[in-house]
Amino acid sequence: MIIQKKKDINKNDINNKEDKFKIKNKIKYLKKNNKKLKKNIISLKKKNKNKIEKVQIRCRKEIELSYKFSLENILSSILPILDSLEMAILSLNDNKNIEHHKIYKKLKKLKNYFIKILTNNNVKIIDKINVQFNPLFHQAMFLKFSKDIKENNIIDILQKGYLLHDRLLRAAMVSVSKI
Repeated sequence: MIIQKKKDINKNDINNKEDKFKIKNKIKYLKKNNKKLKKNIISLKKKNKNKIEKVQIRCRKEIELSYKFSLENILSSILPILDSLEMAILSLNDNKNIEHHKIYKKLKKLKNYFIKILTNNNVKIIDKINVQFNPLFHQAMFLKFSKDIKENNIIDILQKGYLLHDRLLRAAMVSVSKI
């Protein structure tokens, strides 16, 4: 029995040495793998940081644009009111009646108030004549023959156009010169 036990101990020693060797190799492998994974994690963190920064920049731009053009619908809905005021002012302009004169003054004041609202909100008016026709800003309603104005220039403004931060709210309806 004593001899048998010694044999068992020797077998255990051999198994133990083999196990230790396997464990050491496994540890080495795991350490190498761990270093690779750490490098991967660092690389992924850098990539994700760049992606996050790009998304933040894009979101800031979208928010800025949304803010910049948030009033577009409201300002567009004011334009027909302003057009009506201008037409009323034109119709009362020549009348000498005192009552019409009072109404004329009030309408003009109201029109100026609306224009002030528009300009305070970065709206520019397209109302220049004798400038080159630009299809991005002008809508040609008809051609007019003219010897005084160069060809393809604006002769009359039928309805003013408007820009909000250089974005077209409404094109100006114009007549264009033809020689």
